[in-house]
Amino acid sequence: MGDLRVVKTKAAIREALFGLMSEKELAKITISEICARAKINRKTFYAHYRAPSDVIEELENEVLEEFSAILRSGGDSLLNVSAAIRDISATIEQRREFFKQFMFRNPDLFNKGKIKAMLCRVITVSLKNAGAPHNEETLKAAAEFSISGVLALYSAWFDGDCRDDLDFITSTAINMVTRGLSAYVPEDKLSKVVTGEGRKG
Repeated sequence: MGDLRVVKTKAAIREALFGLMSEKELAKITISEICARAKINRKTFYAHYRAPSDVIEELENEVLEEFSAILRSGGDSLLNVSAAIRDISATIEQRREFFKQFMFRNPDLFNKGKIKAMLCRVITVSLKNAGAPHNEETLKAAAEFSISGVLALYSAWFDGDCRDDLDFITSTAINMVTRGLSAYVPEDKLSKVVTGEGRKG
């Protein structure tokens, strides 16, 4: 029961913070405001967080861990790029409110930082494992270009208040990666990078 209370308390804090973030910048939100909206006292808040920014950091770390798990699910080969993009889209859909509120105040969420770095890594490793005949610097540049386009699609989706079909965004992202990698991966191995054929179980 204790764990359930913690889950409910954190959910109330997050919901209160999201509501406040739609009204003002994170830096201007006070603990007292969060507590009042979440109907908890300051002692309860401090039992879990030190500041409002800690709530956002916790959420971001949870999402990053989910993305990391998606990338690790490919095993050592990390070849299933198509499946990874689909799983990431599913995570974004599940965490839609978090991303929506967070990106409203932090538009660079997908353009910089850990999320982009992880996705660039999986593309680079996929290209290397598929036998791309290029040095790592070139492969990193290809990954950077491909992932920047994919993340720009997600950013535009949120900018449009998520009105477009996410399945269309996902399919477009996969198609972009396919076309972007075609110059770096031998034709007979391209499908393995994109669809995950030959993936290690």
